[in-house]
Amino acid sequence: MGDATNLEGQIFVGGSAGNILKTVFAVAVVTPFFFIGFDVIPQAAEEINVPLKKIGKIMILSIVLAVTFYALIIFGVGYVMNAGEITASSQASGLVTADAMAKAFHSNMMAKVLIIGGMCGIVTSWNSFLIGGSRAMYSMADSYMIPRCFTKLHPKHKTPTNALYLIGGLSILAPLCGRQMLVWIVDAGNFGCCLAYCMVSLSFIILRSKAPEMKRPYKVKNYKFVGAMAVMMSGFMVVMYIIPFSGSALVWQEWIMAGGWAVLGVVFFAICKIKYGEKFGLHVDIATEDGQQYREEAVLEAALETVSGHVAAMAQESSMAFSYFLPVNIVFGNGKVNKVGELTKPYGRKALIVTGKSSAKKSGLYDRVDENLKSEGLDTVLFDKVAQNPLTTTAIEGAELAKANGCDVVVAIGGGSIMDCAKAIAFLAVNGGDINDYIYGRLQSDHALPLVLIPTTCGTGSEGNGFAVLTNPENGDKKSLRCNAIMAKVSIVDPECMMTMPKHVLASVGFDALCHCIEAYTSKIAQPFTDALSVYAMELLAENLVKVYQGRGGKEEWEKITLASTIGGMVINTAGVTLAHGMEHPASGLKDIVHGKGLAALTPVIIEESYKGNYFKFAKIARIFGGLTAGDLSGKIRTLLQNIDMECTLSELGLEEKDVPWMAENCMKVSAAGVANNPIVFTQDEIAEIYRKAM
Repeated sequence: MGDATNLEGQIFVGGSAGNILKTVFAVAVVTPFFFIGFDVIPQAAEEINVPLKKIGKIMILSIVLAVTFYALIIFGVGYVMNAGEITASSQASGLVTADAMAKAFHSNMMAKVLIIGGMCGIVTSWNSFLIGGSRAMYSMADSYMIPRCFTKLHPKHKTPTNALYLIGGLSILAPLCGRQMLVWIVDAGNFGCCLAYCMVSLSFIILRSKAPEMKRPYKVKNYKFVGAMAVMMSGFMVVMYIIPFSGSALVWQEWIMAGGWAVLGVVFFAICKIKYGEKFGLHVDIATEDGQQYREEAVLEAALETVSGHVAAMAQESSMAFSYFLPVNIVFGNGKVNKVGELTKPYGRKALIVTGKSSAKKSGLYDRVDENLKSEGLDTVLFDKVAQNPLTTTAIEGAELAKANGCDVVVAIGGGSIMDCAKAIAFLAVNGGDINDYIYGRLQSDHALPLVLIPTTCGTGSEGNGFAVLTNPENGDKKSLRCNAIMAKVSIVDPECMMTMPKHVLASVGFDALCHCIEAYTSKIAQPFTDALSVYAMELLAENLVKVYQGRGGKEEWEKITLASTIGGMVINTAGVTLAHGMEHPASGLKDIVHGKGLAALTPVIIEESYKGNYFKFAKIARIFGGLTAGDLSGKIRTLLQNIDMECTLSELGLEEKDVPWMAENCMKVSAAGVANNPIVFTQDEIAEIYRKAM
């Protein structure tokens, strides 16, 4: 129901042109309040799961739709009710739109429906204010512009808790002060928003003029015209709030509110500028669609103070300039272990079989390999003293046995510890001197006995790289021997050899494989080949690890997680590991804990501290595991750990607060490359704090 004649006398209210103009301005200055919620879109840009170039278009479309919606409401009320009815409704219930709805549909029920909808709209507006305001405070705190306490994130939901508490608390208290107080708050808030819009528009023009080549995910055409119009329109609104008798000027209570916030801003500026110095105003830009990272100069300078010279040089190279070399021969497939004799024969006549104390024997795999080698005419010698976290002394003992028996090829049967020890044995069998000198680069050699590796756990990926991680029992240093000579001549990756693993071993090595892929993908020295392989392997693990652990996977699922494990070993050979492995090695070197469990305790915490260094890649990983944004990843990893019964803390693994200083110092000593490769480079003190958070 409605009548176009009702609109007469309502389009422009006022008896004279001056009064009409004054009324128009009075309405205009209130309108920013209705659009503040749209600020959430740019404020939450780094967490929106759409291409960045579309964010500006989404925001403009949202505002156009909102303007249309509000205009249609105004038109609809004026069409249904005449001026007298609107005045009467305003003086009675004050719910003019609800009364218009009741009249249009001849039903008071429709008025109640609209009131409920309006209440829902208010709630969504409050949510917008909370999201936008808290994100703005978080970003300012993250840039050292207001106290750092506002960077605190909820451990599960990753929301800025302190900012939400402050804004939420003020929002709850404000209505208790009465309607007039709310009017003052809205007017003062509108003034602040218009002033902010004007300043942002000015900054937009200045930045486009001074830094035209800056990488921008969303670039506005004709920026001078657009910027000038934005400055003029927002500036006009600001002026209307200031000019007395304009119909829009702030009253003294509103000036106190606006002035109070301004004073608080000055106080925060002074305190933070003095406290944080050059860090004030620091930020890391979000990544563009091509995955490149653009950082402020200060971030690079801070990082370069703590990393080695080769990393500094690498940071200045093009992301498409790289070298890739991986001489690995992988024979993959079910039943391939039955060809071990045929595949080993070209490399020697007497094989040292390296394995653990019992597992390969209990499963019958050792006997199969031994018989197959002998059937091809090879003699064999057994070395079965390797345990988890293999020691340098064990490798020395194995090398002495190989030399004493004239072994000319080494065959390893087992998990990562056994393969790593076998690599070191093959190396030491033909090289003299202290192995620790080779590990720390004081001595070098590119010679070793030929190696044939048969992995029985799908995790370490040692079959796909030239690393051998060893622990020095004298000082607890856990560090890797690295050279191409200890790359296997043949790696026989047979998924059937993995199927006898106990569940707890599968969980540990499976998570280790995942960490290899995550760290190689987010490493500062990652490259297109390692990126592609890492993403593929992570997808395989995300889809199949839990399924296999819970007994719901068949041969196909086993093949996929086995392949992912081998890929994990390959990618870290080129892109290296980052902080999770770097911090785990001191922990397991000190307490002989299971490597995968150490990673489980550390990885979620390290991700929380590191994801800001590469939003794009961490968000990509998060989406693989069902999240949306980079901030979701640590929570998704914790869920995965729960599903494979691996969630733990360092204290549960036997580490104590008193161990933290040594571990932090040892991390900087044995894992310098991992520290430097991490998306954010942390100092020794910061690493110590991360250890404490993982306790």
